[in-house]
Amino acid sequence: MKKIIYSLLSATLLFSACEDRLNIEQKGVIPFESFYQTDDDAQNALNNLYQSFCLNIAGNEGIYIALPVLFNEPGDDMLAAGNYYGDNDFGAQLNEFRYDSQNEVIKNAYWGLYGVIYDCNLILDNIEPTTNIKKRVCAEARALRAWAHFTLAIGWNCPPLVDHVLSADIKPTNYEGGHDKLIEWCASEAEAVVNDLDERTSPTDKVGASKVTKGFALTLAGKARLFMGDYAGAKNNLKQVIQSRKYELVPGNRWANLFHTSGDLCEEMIFQANVVENANIGEWSNYIQRTGWMFIQFWNWRTDKLASMPSFIGVDGWGGHAIREDFAARMLANDGDSYRRKSTFLTADEFLYEMEWNGTKDKGLTRAQLETSDQIGIKDKTGLYGVGEYFANKFVAWKEDNTKGSWGFKNLTIFRYAEVLLMYAEACVQTDDADGLGLQCLQDVQNRAGSDYVSTQLTLEDVKKEKSFEMWLEGVRFPDMVRWGDTDGVKDNGKNIPTAYDAFFTKGEPKHRIYVEYSNPNSGTTGFIKGKHEYFAFPFDAISVNPNLKQNPSGE
Repeated sequence: MKKIIYSLLSATLLFSACEDRLNIEQKGVIPFESFYQTDDDAQNALNNLYQSFCLNIAGNEGIYIALPVLFNEPGDDMLAAGNYYGDNDFGAQLNEFRYDSQNEVIKNAYWGLYGVIYDCNLILDNIEPTTNIKKRVCAEARALRAWAHFTLAIGWNCPPLVDHVLSADIKPTNYEGGHDKLIEWCASEAEAVVNDLDERTSPTDKVGASKVTKGFALTLAGKARLFMGDYAGAKNNLKQVIQSRKYELVPGNRWANLFHTSGDLCEEMIFQANVVENANIGEWSNYIQRTGWMFIQFWNWRTDKLASMPSFIGVDGWGGHAIREDFAARMLANDGDSYRRKSTFLTADEFLYEMEWNGTKDKGLTRAQLETSDQIGIKDKTGLYGVGEYFANKFVAWKEDNTKGSWGFKNLTIFRYAEVLLMYAEACVQTDDADGLGLQCLQDVQNRAGSDYVSTQLTLEDVKKEKSFEMWLEGVRFPDMVRWGDTDGVKDNGKNIPTAYDAFFTKGEPKHRIYVEYSNPNSGTTGFIKGKHEYFAFPFDAISVNPNLKQNPSGE
């Protein structure tokens, strides 16, 4: 039977058989030998790659999108939460450093990244870059392959480097050149394709934010060189992104929109997985392939425990995350009542009295009347497990995000411009800031946020602090902590877990009062251990079939 390749969505499905009677010319398919020949073939293969990216990175047949859970949960700025201890445990295991090689988030993220690499290699193994279109297609695939390897490197230290399609009998080893050399390979790969990539035409170019461009490749190369300590190289790459003038910070009053559908593909986005609906594949396939199934519920508040639904929320949630109290207090002291701070979390007073509740909406109640209303606050007497005195709302879904009821088509952001500015500022701290651009980049982010604190000098401490506030829950904090050696803040994770209550309902007090109690439900060892938890465990189903792959300390 001839090997065949289905164009567009099924370009990776190859079949063979030995019996002559099955060697029948098939109709409606393109023979493998005839594919990858024309510019249209190359573009169709690239379309399949972006579909693969949406499936493997921005959605999957799970109840979350894996990468945001993987890289956010271990940070020193959030807590795993839920209905009770053990709820959403796939995330809590990461947050409390009690995971092992069978953690499902680790598994889904790892194989998702290699799924993208496979589809990149299908293009690069089979398309000769002999025309401008084929050159661009190969460049986009090569840059995405470099991004996937970089993400694997910061997650797993020395995972296998796979630069071609492997036969089933190949058992790849950990990258033998070491962590920094693997990251350098990623940077070099991204730099090598810049000239063959399209450039975003302007900050208003939405297509240019939904595909791999020069800006994406330079951002990736700059970030990789920053991680390996090549600060001069990082400056060179990131400065080109800044000087291209193809990206801009959104105004402060639109900062919150960056994390909702209305901010998709805006001027600040360098690259997003563009998860638009495909009417040709049906609702169920859209549901599990082109969104994070139940992603909205995981990050939303546990609204079934509240007295009524907050008006801005479109659907009930599982309360899978919370903001750490010490981090929130630092941000409050730094930002005050900035656009950014109020869009990141609410104080207890703001949660009760500034936020609009469906139960009191349009009733014109005074503050005094709200203080005694049974339509606001935490009504459930078991409280909000994992939540302290602050209420995270940066990624709590708005109604616009769940257009399909319990799900929608919010894009997953891979890079945005604020991160470029902060990485450039860090690179300048480590080298020099002769022209003052590094300080200006830092100040631009602070001023846009509306922060009470704006730096007058460029220091690493200020850059670290600002990046932690600006990029909260965007998958950058834990890798930054590891490379900076700033992991003391997570050594006690899993201890003294807060639960927020409302004394109006639990104690019968005449007015609402949010208070917090702490518990220690974990009976085993928790918390970050240096030399063990810097990198995730390789998944059991990778280690068990590949004797050449050495397990990381966190999985031993």
